[in-house]
Amino acid sequence: MSAAGPLVTVGVPFRDEERYLEAAVRSVLAQTWTNLEVLLVDDGSTDRSLEIARGLRDERITVISDGRRRHLPARLNEITARARGELVARMDADDVAHPDRIRREIEALEAGGAGCVAAGTWAAVIDAGGALFAVLEASLPASSASALERGVFPHATLLARREWLLANPYDEGLTRAEDRDLWCRTVATSRFAIVPEPLYVVRAVTAHSTFLPDYLESQRQNRILFARYGPRAVGRARTWRACAASFAKAAVMRAAVELGVADALVRRRGRPPTAAERRLVDEALATAGAPPVR
Repeated sequence: MSAAGPLVTVGVPFRDEERYLEAAVRSVLAQTWTNLEVLLVDDGSTDRSLEIARGLRDERITVISDGRRRHLPARLNEITARARGELVARMDADDVAHPDRIRREIEALEAGGAGCVAAGTWAAVIDAGGALFAVLEASLPASSASALERGVFPHATLLARREWLLANPYDEGLTRAEDRDLWCRTVATSRFAIVPEPLYVVRAVTAHSTFLPDYLESQRQNRILFARYGPRAVGRARTWRACAASFAKAAVMRAAVELGVADALVRRRGRPPTAAERRLVDEALATAGAPPVR
């Protein structure tokens, strides 16, 4: 950290993530870009997560807890407000970042010029046992239609200029689709950059008790956004089809969870990884102290 303060603030909101929190933070502390601070923001945890956060010893870490459950969008806005860095990066508490993630995103942001406001990466998806499901790609430039239907890039990989986040706060009325709402509000006037490599590892634990309720709520909130932005972005007929597809996805996932085959649906969200991409994921997991992918 420089005398003038960190360039990057990495915000990690967490709630009941005692199993994975330490690995997530370890992957941030191991970044090759070292001029950063880490804000660990508790969202009313009921397990040992807050104890684990307070036990992490690094001068770059600040732990914030008010004992309340406010949900992710409010915590992301809080991180932006408290950040000392000119750039603010996201990190989910059950994920892992590759050591070069922040550095590569800063390079992409700078290459995009002064008008480039945010950067992200592709993401790899693993299950609770470490099996590598798929790679989630993203491509730019994005349009109002693509932002509505599939977003811009995986939200948890976001690194953005703080002034842009302050000007475009998350909608705290949404708890699962705040990222898609952000993209829909900003894509027409903002320029983004993407690092076309999976430098971020997402855990998809379909057997977890919260997986299905969270998925169903995400689909419900997606339908709110389809109604809010769809008629202008894609037209009324396409908006209606998107809402119908959302209901169908919810029904299919509910059945898949009941039958124990939800992993197969998650795997279809992306494509199989290459050998080079598997090595990147292994590097990320090794930095976090996790075993290599299977």
